[in-house]
Amino acid sequence: MKIILFDLGNTLEDVEREKLLPGARKTLKTIQAMRDAQGHAPVLALVSDFGEIPATPEQIQASQEEYFDILRELGIQSFFKPLTQRVTLSTEVGAAKPSRKIFEAVIDKVGGGGSFQNTLFITENKSHVDAARALGIRAIHFKGPGEASGDINRLVDLIPLVRDFSKAVQLGD
Repeated sequence: MKIILFDLGNTLEDVEREKLLPGARKTLKTIQAMRDAQGHAPVLALVSDFGEIPATPEQIQASQEEYFDILRELGIQSFFKPLTQRVTLSTEVGAAKPSRKIFEAVIDKVGGGGSFQNTLFITENKSHVDAARALGIRAIHFKGPGEASGDINRLVDLIPLVRDFSKAVQLGD
Protein backbone atom coordinates (compact mmCIF):
# COMPACT_ATOMS: atom_id res chain seq x y z
CA MET A 1 0.00 0.00 0.00
CA LYS A 2 1.28 3.44 -0.96
CA ILE A 3 0.38 6.48 1.14
CA ILE A 4 0.41 9.91 -0.49
CA LEU A 5 0.60 12.27 2.47
CA PHE A 6 -0.09 15.97 2.09
CA ASP A 7 0.35 18.94 4.35
CA LEU A 8 -2.62 21.31 3.97
CA GLY A 9 -1.55 24.88 4.77
CA ASN A 10 0.38 26.46 1.90
CA THR A 11 0.68 23.07 0.20
CA LEU A 12 -2.91 22.44 -0.92
CA GLU A 13 -4.43 25.61 0.54
CA ASP A 14 -3.37 29.22 0.30
CA VAL A 15 -3.77 29.96 4.01
CA GLU A 16 -3.79 33.73 3.59
CA ARG A 17 -6.60 33.62 1.02
CA GLU A 18 -8.37 30.60 2.53
CA LYS A 19 -8.75 28.86 -0.82
CA LEU A 20 -7.24 25.96 -2.72
CA LEU A 21 -4.01 26.55 -4.58
CA PRO A 22 -4.12 26.27 -8.38
CA GLY A 23 -4.13 22.66 -9.53
CA ALA A 24 -4.93 21.18 -6.09
CA ARG A 25 -8.26 19.60 -7.02
CA LYS A 26 -6.98 18.29 -10.37
CA THR A 27 -3.90 16.80 -8.69
CA LEU A 28 -5.94 15.08 -5.96
CA LYS A 29 -8.49 13.78 -8.47
CA THR A 30 -5.80 12.40 -10.77
CA ILE A 31 -3.89 10.73 -7.93
CA GLN A 32 -7.12 9.25 -6.56
CA ALA A 33 -7.79 7.65 -9.97
CA MET A 34 -4.37 5.95 -10.15
CA ARG A 35 -4.05 2.18 -9.73
CA ASP A 36 -1.05 -0.05 -9.28
CA ALA A 37 -0.56 -3.36 -11.11
CA GLN A 38 -2.85 -5.09 -8.59
CA GLY A 39 -5.59 -2.48 -9.09
CA HIS A 40 -5.04 -0.74 -5.74
CA ALA A 41 -5.33 3.03 -5.45
CA PRO A 42 -2.81 4.97 -3.37
CA VAL A 43 -4.19 6.18 -0.05
CA LEU A 44 -4.51 9.96 0.16
CA ALA A 45 -3.93 11.34 3.65
CA LEU A 46 -3.32 14.64 5.43
CA VAL A 47 -1.05 15.55 8.32
CA SER A 48 -1.16 18.98 9.95
CA ASP A 49 0.09 20.90 12.92
CA PHE A 50 -3.27 22.02 14.21
CA GLY A 51 -4.66 22.64 17.69
CA GLU A 52 -3.19 22.64 21.17
CA ILE A 53 -0.41 20.39 22.44
CA PRO A 54 -1.00 18.90 24.95
CA ALA A 55 -4.75 18.68 24.53
CA THR A 56 -7.70 17.29 26.40
CA PRO A 57 -10.04 14.87 24.60
CA GLU A 58 -12.52 17.74 24.21
CA GLN A 59 -9.86 19.99 22.64
CA ILE A 60 -8.83 17.19 20.28
CA GLN A 61 -12.43 16.68 19.17
CA ALA A 62 -12.92 20.43 18.69
CA SER A 63 -9.71 20.66 16.63
CA GLN A 64 -10.80 17.74 14.46
CA GLU A 65 -14.23 19.26 13.86
CA GLU A 66 -12.71 22.64 12.98
CA TYR A 67 -10.19 21.04 10.62
CA PHE A 68 -12.85 18.86 8.94
CA ASP A 69 -14.94 22.02 8.43
CA ILE A 70 -11.96 23.61 6.64
CA LEU A 71 -11.76 20.60 4.34
CA ARG A 72 -15.50 20.84 3.62
CA GLU A 73 -15.23 24.58 2.90
CA LEU A 74 -12.34 23.89 0.50
CA GLY A 75 -14.39 21.11 -1.11
CA ILE A 76 -11.70 18.43 -0.73
CA GLN A 77 -13.00 16.32 2.17
CA SER A 78 -14.08 13.52 -0.21
CA PHE A 79 -10.45 12.83 -1.14
CA PHE A 80 -9.61 12.00 2.48
CA LYS A 81 -12.51 9.82 3.60
CA PRO A 82 -12.92 8.47 6.14
CA LEU A 83 -11.62 11.68 7.67
CA THR A 84 -10.96 10.16 11.09
CA GLN A 85 -8.67 7.60 9.47
CA ARG A 86 -6.98 9.72 6.81
CA VAL A 87 -6.41 12.99 8.65
CA THR A 88 -3.86 13.18 11.46
CA LEU A 89 -3.50 16.33 13.54
CA SER A 90 -0.65 17.19 15.88
CA THR A 91 -3.13 17.83 18.69
CA GLU A 92 -4.35 14.22 18.67
CA VAL A 93 -0.81 12.77 18.56
CA GLY A 94 0.77 15.17 21.03
CA ALA A 95 3.62 15.87 18.64
CA ALA A 96 4.16 18.25 15.74
CA LYS A 97 5.74 17.67 12.34
CA PRO A 98 8.35 16.54 11.59
CA SER A 99 8.41 14.26 14.64
CA ARG A 100 8.75 10.53 13.97
CA LYS A 101 5.77 10.10 16.31
CA ILE A 102 3.36 12.01 14.06
CA PHE A 103 4.42 10.10 10.93
CA GLU A 104 4.06 6.79 12.77
CA ALA A 105 0.57 7.89 13.87
CA VAL A 106 -0.39 8.60 10.24
CA ILE A 107 0.65 5.11 9.16
CA ASP A 108 -1.11 3.49 12.13
CA LYS A 109 -4.35 5.40 11.44
CA VAL A 110 -4.37 4.62 7.74
CA GLY A 111 -3.82 0.93 8.53
CA GLY A 112 -3.07 -1.74 5.97
CA GLY A 113 0.56 -2.34 6.93
CA GLY A 114 1.99 0.91 5.57
CA SER A 115 5.58 1.92 6.17
CA PHE A 116 7.82 4.95 5.88
CA GLN A 117 9.29 3.52 2.66
CA ASN A 118 5.80 3.33 1.13
CA THR A 119 4.90 6.90 2.09
CA LEU A 120 5.35 9.99 -0.07
CA PHE A 121 5.05 13.28 1.85
CA ILE A 122 4.39 16.61 0.10
CA THR A 123 4.85 19.93 1.91
CA GLU A 124 6.05 23.48 1.36
CA ASN A 125 8.21 23.30 4.50
CA LYS A 126 11.80 22.41 3.51
CA SER A 127 12.87 21.48 7.04
CA HIS A 128 9.94 19.03 7.24
CA VAL A 129 11.00 17.53 3.90
CA ASP A 130 14.56 17.06 5.15
CA ALA A 131 13.41 15.49 8.43
CA ALA A 132 10.97 13.14 6.65
CA ARG A 133 13.72 12.04 4.28
CA ALA A 134 16.00 11.34 7.25
CA LEU A 135 13.29 8.98 8.55
CA GLY A 136 13.20 7.10 5.24
CA ILE A 137 10.04 8.77 3.94
CA ARG A 138 10.11 9.91 0.36
CA ALA A 139 9.36 13.66 0.43
CA ILE A 140 8.79 16.40 -2.11
CA HIS A 141 9.34 20.07 -1.38
CA PHE A 142 6.58 22.12 -3.02
CA LYS A 143 7.26 25.78 -3.78
CA GLY A 144 4.18 27.04 -1.99
CA PRO A 145 3.20 30.66 -1.31
CA GLY A 146 6.16 32.63 0.03
CA GLU A 147 8.70 29.87 -0.68
CA ALA A 148 11.83 30.80 -2.63
CA SER A 149 12.30 27.35 -4.16
CA GLY A 150 11.05 23.79 -4.23
CA ASP A 151 11.41 20.44 -5.96
CA ILE A 152 8.26 21.35 -7.89
CA ASN A 153 6.63 24.71 -8.62
CA ARG A 154 3.08 23.58 -9.48
CA LEU A 155 0.90 20.97 -7.78
CA VAL A 156 0.11 19.28 -11.09
CA ASP A 157 3.86 18.57 -11.40
CA LEU A 158 3.29 16.00 -8.64
CA ILE A 159 1.25 13.74 -10.92
CA PRO A 160 4.13 12.02 -12.75
CA LEU A 161 6.17 11.85 -9.53
CA VAL A 162 3.33 10.14 -7.68
CA ARG A 163 2.72 7.84 -10.64
CA ASP A 164 6.39 6.84 -10.60
CA PHE A 165 6.38 6.40 -6.81
CA SER A 166 3.23 4.29 -6.94
CA LYS A 167 4.27 2.45 -10.08
CA ALA A 168 0.72 3.26 -11.08
CA VAL A 169 -1.08 3.98 -14.26
CA GLN A 170 -3.72 6.65 -14.49
CA LEU A 171 -7.29 5.51 -14.95
CA GLY A 172 -10.14 7.74 -15.92
CA ASP A 173 -10.14 11.47 -16.44
